[in-house]
Amino acid sequence: MLKFRSQLQIKWDDHPAIMVVGVVDGTSEAIFQTLMSLGPSRSEWDFCFYKGSVVEHLDGHTDIVLKQLYSDWLPWGMKRRDLLLRRYWRREDDGTYVILYHLVVHKKCSPQKSYVCASLKSAGYVISPVTEGKHSVVKL
Repeated sequence: MLKFRSQLQIKWDDHPAIMVVGVVDGTSEAIFQTLMSLGPSRSEWDFCFYKGSVVEHLDGHTDIVLKQLYSDWLPWGMKRRDLLLRRYWRREDDGTYVILYHLVVHKKCSPQKSYVCASLKSAGYVISPVTEGKHSVVKL
């Protein structure tokens, strides 16, 4: 069980894990930068993304980010969702990047009235270079 900002408790047994793998035309560095972006250009490829911001930098590889999502893709009448996440990243010696997300509560970010905190146990990306660095395998 995990307590959300609204003190709602969710049983994680009801949420299956999903993994997606694809080969992307681009270097692992460029894909990493694209995935880390929280600016307006993110909505060009992330149809759920409305806006985002870094709430706090914790160290050189960890920060707290707020992502707000559009409600267009939700069933009619549902409120928009947001996610307050601890985001950690690292680069391996072989050029692979790892980005990990975990839902958190943070003193600098109180619940928004027009949003509901989305359910997310954890998530992440593994971006591995292939074919001499011109393409990358991305695992979500």
